[in-house]
Amino acid sequence: MTANAEDHMRLNAAAGYFEKMGDYKTAKELKDKANVELGHFNAIFATLVKYEGINGVVNGMAKEETEQHVSEYTNVANAAKAEGHDDIEAMLCAFSEQEKGIAETLNRAKKAF
Repeated sequence: MTANAEDHMRLNAAAGYFEKMGDYKTAKELKDKANVELGHFNAIFATLVKYEGINGVVNGMAKEETEQHVSEYTNVANAAKAEGHDDIEAMLCAFSEQEKGIAETLNRAKKAF
């Protein structure tokens, strides 16, 4: 499911660049493929909800956001800073704060169950 979500986003991002370059045919093809990936994601997500319930899925998402994404952004930001890439460090620190907010929202959502 995560790979489908990532592919969906990458394909859409690439399509945007092809649109900016004026290659609308390739952009449309990439958007169509992105929509296929989104369909796969939605089917898998629905199956997870069917078997785990929405609370199980949200709990898993909250745990992942809390443990993995926040720490990964922070770790990579620290590495970027150590290598002298202050711009990358600043971007990733901002992303880490946003991820923290996502985790907080998911943790509040899971309390609704």
